[in-house]
Amino acid sequence: MLQSIANIFKIPDLKKKILFTLFILIVHRIGCHIPTPFIDPDAIKEFWQTQVSGRGILKMIDMFSGRAFQNMTVMALGIMPYISASIILQLLMVVWPRLEKIAKEGEAGRKKINQYTRYGTVVLSAFQSMGLALMIISQEWTPLAANHKLLFILITMVSMTTGTTFLMWLGEKISEHGIGNGISLIIAFGIIASYPYDIGIGMESIRVGNLRPIWVPILFASLVIVSVAIIYIQEGARKIPIQHAKRVVGRRMMSGSTTYLPLKVNTAGVIPVIFSSAILSFPGLIFSWLGPGGQGFFSDLGQWFDMSSRQNPYYWLGLSKGGIFYLLKVVNLYTVLYTILTMFFCYFYTAITFNPVDTAENLKKYGAFIPGRRPGKPTSDFIDFVLTRVTLVGAIFLVSVALLPNVFVVSFQIPWALTDFVGGTGLIIVIGVVLDTMKQVESHLLMRHYEGFKLRARGRGRW
Repeated sequence: MLQSIANIFKIPDLKKKILFTLFILIVHRIGCHIPTPFIDPDAIKEFWQTQVSGRGILKMIDMFSGRAFQNMTVMALGIMPYISASIILQLLMVVWPRLEKIAKEGEAGRKKINQYTRYGTVVLSAFQSMGLALMIISQEWTPLAANHKLLFILITMVSMTTGTTFLMWLGEKISEHGIGNGISLIIAFGIIASYPYDIGIGMESIRVGNLRPIWVPILFASLVIVSVAIIYIQEGARKIPIQHAKRVVGRRMMSGSTTYLPLKVNTAGVIPVIFSSAILSFPGLIFSWLGPGGQGFFSDLGQWFDMSSRQNPYYWLGLSKGGIFYLLKVVNLYTVLYTILTMFFCYFYTAITFNPVDTAENLKKYGAFIPGRRPGKPTSDFIDFVLTRVTLVGAIFLVSVALLPNVFVVSFQIPWALTDFVGGTGLIIVIGVVLDTMKQVESHLLMRHYEGFKLRARGRGRW
């Protein structure tokens, strides 16, 4: 391992890419600390102290922005508008044939889709920053709002839209001149940057007696086990054998060969978790507006959609014992809806990103077939059959990892900051991005070794 790291810096091209990537990531972290003009930081800090529990939409935006949202900096929106624009375009490709046709035009089509994504990012950033400006005014976080509301809204929109656009540009520069996927690296680096803060919260909880020290090795063991499981699932795929028939190319007869069609276990990635969390954040938010003060019908109804709701078997049965019975606390309406929505979006997102009918037609076009399956509809039906069952395994695993932090927090009262290490969206993103980056570094190393071997062989031949 250490030798491989040392080899990285022996290759000038790879060394340049890695240093460029690190430089861009440092620029991103600096930008996350540039405050939006005319905002009172003390008022923001006081607000976030009341938001220590729960996994609402605000917490999710803060995670994806690398805690820039918590400080209301110029990069408070993070890269979420870009992700939203990308998802919207993917959905539009399914229902808008013209957009789907553009996407299939090769490199030119890809550039057009990227351009549309950039335009969508700017529009969404402007819209979301306007909403944030209105929220800041309503919370009285700015002294400028008293007499110059429109001016403050305009300044906030320009600042945050510029920050998100600049962040998008940084991500594209990493993909173009650096190593790894730029957007994914920015998200993962922002999540990792919050780990020291989370560790500090955990140490403080132990010091004041809110967390027993025995939980430290338990959480560490859970981190190792879950990380290994995520790696296996992320890399896992069902390989369907593909037989290529003999064909004539020019004057040569090309013999048949066998390849594989890999169907990933978790095709949708973390998109289902993001959608489910965002959707379930709205009922509690709406009911809190309709029932202020924590009393009344709407307030009681909103408690059913709370992650820490007391409407669960543990309190219904009047249990007072600990141990395994604590797990009943997490069995509530929120968990049930979260599970259903996550599994639904796993299948939904897989369906719009992988089309068995198109795959079967492409196999037929190039003279390939699945052994024992006739080309055309029988092939597409078989691929769909296998994909449905593989996706079920991925969906169950994704729900399990996503709900693991909820179990620790709701059932055993572990601070949220520490549960980010043992599961949830953040850990899945970080491990996925690290795996992808390591693969690209490894491919550069293998390519370099192969070229060096050829040069040495030629030198020996000439000698």
